[in-house]
Amino acid sequence: MAKPVTHNLHKLFNPSSVAILGASRDEKKIGNIVLRNIVNSGFRGKIFPVNPNSKDINGLTCYGSYAKLPEIPDLAILSLPSDLALELLEPIAKKGTKNIIIFSAGFKEIGPEGEKKEEELRAAAQKFGLNILGPNCLGFASTLSSLNATFSRVGGARGNLRFISQSGALASGIFDWARQNTIGFSEFITLGNKAVLNENDILQYWLTKPKTKITDPGLSRCQPIGLYLESIDEGQKFLELASKVSFTDPIFILKPGKSKHAQQAIRSHTGSMAGDDAVQDAAFAQAGIIRCEGVEDMFDLAKVFSWENAPKGPRVAIVSNAGGPAVISTDALEKEGLELAALSKNTKVKLEKNLPRAANVANPVDVLGDALAGRYHEAIEDVLVEKGVDALVVILTPQIMTEIETTADLIGKLSAKYGKPVVCSFMGADLIHTAEEILNKYKIPSFRFPERAIKALAKMWQWRSVAEKQKAQVKQKKQKLVSKHSTKKINAIIQSLEKNNKVLSAAQADEVLNTFGIKTPKSATINNLEEARNFAQKNKWPAVLKISSPFLMHKTEAGAVIKNINNNEQLENAWTKITAIVKKLPNKSNCFIQIQQQIGAGVEVIAGIKHDSSFGNVLMFGAGGILAELIGDSNLKMLPIDRKRALELIFSSKVYKLLAGFRNQKSYAVDKLADLLMHLGNLAQTTDRFSEITINPIIVTETDAWAVDPRIIVR
Repeated sequence: MAKPVTHNLHKLFNPSSVAILGASRDEKKIGNIVLRNIVNSGFRGKIFPVNPNSKDINGLTCYGSYAKLPEIPDLAILSLPSDLALELLEPIAKKGTKNIIIFSAGFKEIGPEGEKKEEELRAAAQKFGLNILGPNCLGFASTLSSLNATFSRVGGARGNLRFISQSGALASGIFDWARQNTIGFSEFITLGNKAVLNENDILQYWLTKPKTKITDPGLSRCQPIGLYLESIDEGQKFLELASKVSFTDPIFILKPGKSKHAQQAIRSHTGSMAGDDAVQDAAFAQAGIIRCEGVEDMFDLAKVFSWENAPKGPRVAIVSNAGGPAVISTDALEKEGLELAALSKNTKVKLEKNLPRAANVANPVDVLGDALAGRYHEAIEDVLVEKGVDALVVILTPQIMTEIETTADLIGKLSAKYGKPVVCSFMGADLIHTAEEILNKYKIPSFRFPERAIKALAKMWQWRSVAEKQKAQVKQKKQKLVSKHSTKKINAIIQSLEKNNKVLSAAQADEVLNTFGIKTPKSATINNLEEARNFAQKNKWPAVLKISSPFLMHKTEAGAVIKNINNNEQLENAWTKITAIVKKLPNKSNCFIQIQQQIGAGVEVIAGIKHDSSFGNVLMFGAGGILAELIGDSNLKMLPIDRKRALELIFSSKVYKLLAGFRNQKSYAVDKLADLLMHLGNLAQTTDRFSEITINPIIVTETDAWAVDPRIIVR
């Protein structure tokens, strides 16, 4: 069923009037809780409780039916059993309301019976043009419109953080954590079952509506978006929208399901090396989305992105009153992809003047365990003035003489004065609790452990650096990829396949690749030794004999590839070995013997295309041949791909060191390899007839790149 075109989401999230169907006098029921929440949140619009058994609820006039309401509400909230909620969709639509929240459970989450109800709900939305949030959701809260349309305690001041959660229970936990840490939201939307409205609709709404400037002191200049999604609808559209968001605002996601996907064994190189979760990682990274490793990580990013601007570079200074945590932090910086800032001579001179002789004035700056607030002040100010410092980590351990609260207060003031991102790690428990509250007041992110502070800072730099790359790419002229493809030829090859055979023969695969400008060695399918001799005489030695079979995934291990055949005697011996292996194969259907001109010495790499059901075509690249799975060199890019992205993919691989000339060895044709990857991506984007393409190996010589052993599976 086609998804209804959403319209007027502004009225959904910024209504001037709200009706609550299932409003109740019982304070323990959801219908009463949401009504109280709307009133207590300071909602300035009209509120219409609807319940046929009540005249008034909480001092508000109650109406017996939706039809009896004195005007058309912008938003209807349904706190009713699933069957009754379905029955009321038509009367609500006939009244003229287009925006609905359904709290009700009992839909697809309970199985086939619930799935049928959800289909009915979607059909009604399609028929009446309804924007439905839910079912089985918590609703939404907006400090912009002073509306808590949830049955949860939200509270807290207005902030710059936006959030989308598929889980209402997790949302309640986030609300409580945010209150404790004085973190404010602008909008928090829960999706539930996503029967009609999904994450893409919300992102589109946020992209198209004018931004409300939030100028509260201490907040970052961006409006970050956090996501908790158990599933992603229309993955390609999601990436397109998220890319636009991340251009100006950080977007971070907690997406569970790693272990489930990891357990699914896929019988192919490309499938196993580009598993579903690896594809998600690559897709998120390419769109500029930061992926959270867990709930704690998500909370940390919500805090740092809300309160601090991302650093303009990776250079970090550390000021600490304890040597051990400073050393640990230095390791953490390198691990997370940040750099220990090199302090200038001028800064070191100032530090030497202001700090005791025993203090360390090189980064990390050790102010010593007896440091009072004044010593911290001098060190922090000297470091923040340094041009070569992009961000600062302040570590404090609560020793007997430490002025914990005073130090927290001065950090807040210095951060406001110099404007560079500052994160703190006040290590301890009860002793540092009040200081954390002071840091929260100044909106300085603080963490109990320095590794968490540094990891959060690294994620901020990751977002900034990707956003800068995206801006640079927008300014560049897009490269046009032109291929000499022939759809007719591809269709003819596929139609020639025998029934139930989904794998192209080696000759057919070569033909497809050649059609798209990918070079393959001269080869032939042979039936006897005489044909092999004729091929070798015509195309010169050395030659390779191998078995072409859809059932042979690892040819080398099976002895099904014999290289370095330099004369007729070696060819005869190789023929004997190969034919013996063929006889032992359990399945001989579509099994052929192939002779191929041997490519000279080079580096073996692998490239492949996998079609992901959510995100479309993915290009995988890494070390090939027998190293394909051994060293785990799997690097992914979403298609389409241009030369710049192809080179980025090659540069990010482990095998690139060999290609570039490891330890002063000769270098290989990286540019030709980039061309091959572009042609491969072009092939995948031009036709949807193939579900998977793997070339293992591609041999990259000093002058060219050759697709030696392709495997193509028909969709």
